[in-house]
Amino acid sequence: MTGHPEALKCPVLIDTSAWICYFARKGFEKLKETIFNLLDENRAAISGPILVELVQGCRTDVEKENLKEVFEGVLWYMVTNEMWHHAADMGFNLRRKGVTVSGVDALIATIAIDNNIPLLHNDNDFDNISKHTKLRNFASPLLFRQPNK
Repeated sequence: MTGHPEALKCPVLIDTSAWICYFARKGFEKLKETIFNLLDENRAAISGPILVELVQGCRTDVEKENLKEVFEGVLWYMVTNEMWHHAADMGFNLRRKGVTVSGVDALIATIAIDNNIPLLHNDNDFDNISKHTKLRNFASPLLFRQPNK
């Protein structure tokens, strides 16, 4: 992200795909460092749909409790009724452009757009969304992709 110095201090919505990399035992070192720094600077943000996806993917109660501990100090963005409508419109408009995304991804993108904050992710669907909407990616997603082995 570039621009005015104040923009560098704004919150960053962290998508499920990035959190999964953060919690992975191996790899994704640049992404892990980025999230660690955002947490340290109190700039990391989540929202309900991201939490639901993460908890749903937990394998044990211990994992679930560890997740809750990490998110205790994280900024929380609420989903408003208006955002549901914006996400629905986004999905409709993207489909007409030949881009199909999940309803949850459209909602997460909408949360970032409506709050004017960038999204940190490791998901090609958000790359496609950002090409056709006002979604701003935090850094280049290509920095975070694991090389093919």
